[in-house]
Amino acid sequence: MSLNLTLNNALSGLQVNQSALTVISNNIANVNTPGYSRKVLQQQTRTLVNVGSGVEVSGVNRQVNKFLQRDLIANTTALGYANVTAEYLNRSQSLFGSVGDNNALGNALTSLATAFEDVAVSPEISAHQFTAVSQAVSAAQRFNQMQDNIEDMRLQADIEINNAVTLINQQLEIIAEINGKMPQALALEQPTGDLEDARDAALNKIADLMDVQHFVNSDGEMTVLTGGGSQIVSGPNASVLEHSQSTLITATQSYPTNLSGVHLNAGGVLTPANDITSQIKSGRLNALFEMRDVTLPSMTAQIDQLAAAARDEINRAHNRGANTPLGQGTGAGDPAAMLGTRAFNNTGDAMTLGSDVTMVILDADGNIVGAPGNIPAGATTPDAVRNSIDTFLGGLGSAQWTADNEMEIKLEPGHRLAFRDNGPATEGGDTQIDFDADGDATADTFHGLSNFFGLNNLYETPQLGGGVAAMELQGDQTGVSRTLRVRSDLIESPEFLSRGRISGTSPDFVLGNGNNEVAQELADVFGANFSFASIANGPPGLTTTIAGYAGTILSYNSAITSAADSQAEYQGFLHQDVTTRVLSESGVNVDEELANMVIFQNAYQASARIVQTANEMFDTLLSIGN
Repeated sequence: MSLNLTLNNALSGLQVNQSALTVISNNIANVNTPGYSRKVLQQQTRTLVNVGSGVEVSGVNRQVNKFLQRDLIANTTALGYANVTAEYLNRSQSLFGSVGDNNALGNALTSLATAFEDVAVSPEISAHQFTAVSQAVSAAQRFNQMQDNIEDMRLQADIEINNAVTLINQQLEIIAEINGKMPQALALEQPTGDLEDARDAALNKIADLMDVQHFVNSDGEMTVLTGGGSQIVSGPNASVLEHSQSTLITATQSYPTNLSGVHLNAGGVLTPANDITSQIKSGRLNALFEMRDVTLPSMTAQIDQLAAAARDEINRAHNRGANTPLGQGTGAGDPAAMLGTRAFNNTGDAMTLGSDVTMVILDADGNIVGAPGNIPAGATTPDAVRNSIDTFLGGLGSAQWTADNEMEIKLEPGHRLAFRDNGPATEGGDTQIDFDADGDATADTFHGLSNFFGLNNLYETPQLGGGVAAMELQGDQTGVSRTLRVRSDLIESPEFLSRGRISGTSPDFVLGNGNNEVAQELADVFGANFSFASIANGPPGLTTTIAGYAGTILSYNSAITSAADSQAEYQGFLHQDVTTRVLSESGVNVDEELANMVIFQNAYQASARIVQTANEMFDTLLSIGN
């Protein structure tokens, strides 16, 4: 053995302990750095010709539990999904209001029912008529606002989807860039812990947005796949995810017909072949797609069904009344006194009237003008009914088709046309009409002649995309809550609100100013039970009142919001628990680092003492030689 070997051993100890102290100082400096994992210096005996020749650094490794890391990634994905779901559902709750809240939809409908009751008590008081029309407008506006807000939320979700895709692409580039550095760093035996920390941080950001799978090969490169198995990072190469952001979303727009999903390496050409939306099964991105394409459209369907039921039942009662606008002339440029909303593809299609319908012309005071007319029960056609009305009006008016084949009735100034169905009392006197309105070769059942043609509606629902107005079994009913409105001439002249119907026996029909039959029937609509169909991802089918279904919508959405809050809270606790366990394994413990610092400091001092001793021994040898 030589003093040179002793000195070299001591010097190697100095170098290794110095490196260890450098690693410890870096750990302590990053004790509060998010995503930083504790680094541990690995050392090994250095040998020369089978003889120990000191110590050397074999590497600086991260202290990471890979199984806990995978658990953390999975829980990050689940938490991202739960948080977005809870966030959007809580925002949607403000649309429905709460029990006892004046802004609740059910309360708006109750206020409308109360206004109709007031009209029924005193049908001749104009203030009650004005209030009833005003409440009808308010209820319609509440429907409109709710659907507006749902459309805004769907658009916001689409914007967030686009932002998420942008962020994912950024993180994929980071992972790919780090992958490109790893093989060379490993070949040169350079520390890679900080690179791996940065790569894991990028992966965790992606995991918050979407579920991913990953593995690291022998070259230190990470391969990342979607939850469905599509490769999005391989070595130094990152795929590109694409999404086409919408600028406007309406109730009739849906994925994939009108709305974009996530596409892989599409090169700007988004097709079903490169659509990987179905492969994203969790994370914030999946929750955003569910909100945009499932949950919020379900809310639209619920509100639409309520709006359509209120529209149809209120219109059915309102069409029984005789208080239609007074005629303003029969010239080509004169407005229609009664303008139907049902459009016919073929006015010659077969229809059947279950009972006779009486027609009466009234003057401005409600007095009968001329003899009553009659539309007989039995087989007929829409055009035959129009012809009967036109013939009956004679010189006092006309009944024609518009360009959309909707019935348009014009009357001489100061005249009204009233219909009296002679149907069964169980149907409110409405005649039953059988007509194939939806073109499925099976006759559909309607009630009330005026109601069938839509001649005296209170509510209208124009189509979102134009075309003929939506009404019972006509047009697309999707989004009708967005377009629900009170007929414009009723807003301008609330006295045209239906309050009574013609009574008496032919030919001695009368319409008194105090007749309140229709006003009462309008109020009774809100106390009657109707069948509501089940809604996908919504309430089950049930029979209840209009206000009752509004309450069902509120209760159902409150329940799923509460469940989402509970799930988000649970996932939050679970994520925190896993995070704590990960930190306990890979986080920096200052006390432990300081204890290790003392150990390496002492070892450094001991190695320095050996160097000093060897130096003294060299001096002794030199002095002997002299």
